[in-house]
Amino acid sequence: MILDAFKFTNNLFSNHFSKFLSVVFPVYVIIFFVYLQMSSIPGNEFGTTTAFNYQELVTNLLSMYAVILSILLIDDICNGRKRSNINYLFLGAYLYFKILVINLITALAIVLGLVLLILPGLYISARLLFANYLAIIFDKGIINSLKKSIEITQGKGWRVLGCLLAVIISFLFIMILVLAGPAAFLIEENINVYMAIVFSFSFLFTTYITIYSYRLLTNLMETSDESI
Repeated sequence: MILDAFKFTNNLFSNHFSKFLSVVFPVYVIIFFVYLQMSSIPGNEFGTTTAFNYQELVTNLLSMYAVILSILLIDDICNGRKRSNINYLFLGAYLYFKILVINLITALAIVLGLVLLILPGLYISARLLFANYLAIIFDKGIINSLKKSIEITQGKGWRVLGCLLAVIISFLFIMILVLAGPAAFLIEENINVYMAIVFSFSFLFTTYITIYSYRLLTNLMETSDESI
C-alpha cells in the first residue's frame, strides 16, 4: 500500500507538476506576501505575539484553500476532467466553508485525543483524514464526510497512520537537510529569501502529501464493501 501510494504520487506529481504550479502555487505566493506585509510592521521583523498570531491564522486559512484546490485538481487528473484555472478558484471558494468546518471539528477531536495521550490524537487524525476528500470529491455534507471517513478506516486506522507517517517523516527529514544550509546563511542576512524558500518547499510538501493521501483513499475504497 505504501509503495503503491509513493509510486502513484511520484508519477502524478512529476507528470502534472506544471498544472499544480499554475493552480496551487499562486496561493503560496500570496502567503509569502502576507508574511512580507506583516513582518514589515515596525518592530515585528519576526512578529510580535499579536502580529504572529494574525500571520499564522491567515497562513493556515490560505493553506487550507491550497489543499482544496489540490484535491480538486488531483481528482480531475485521475478522472480525465479539465477545468480552467478560474473555475478551480471559484469552486475552491464555494467549498471553503464546508471544509473549514470539517477541519475545525477534526482539530477539536485531535486535541481531545492529544489531551489523553499522543497516540489517541494521531489515531483520530488518521480516522478523519479523508473527510475533506469525501466532502470535495463526492460533495458530501459535513457530518456525512466525517462519518464516512470513520467507516472507510474502520479496522485500518493504525495502518493509515503508519502510511501517513512514512511519507511525513521522510519529507520532513529531506526538508531539514535541504533547509539547514540556507538557514545558516540567510536567517540573519536575508530572512525574506529564506522564508520564500520555506514557502516553496511547503507547496511541494503539502501537494505531495495531498496526492499521497488521495491514493490511500482510493485504495481503501477499492477494498471496501461500503458504497460511497
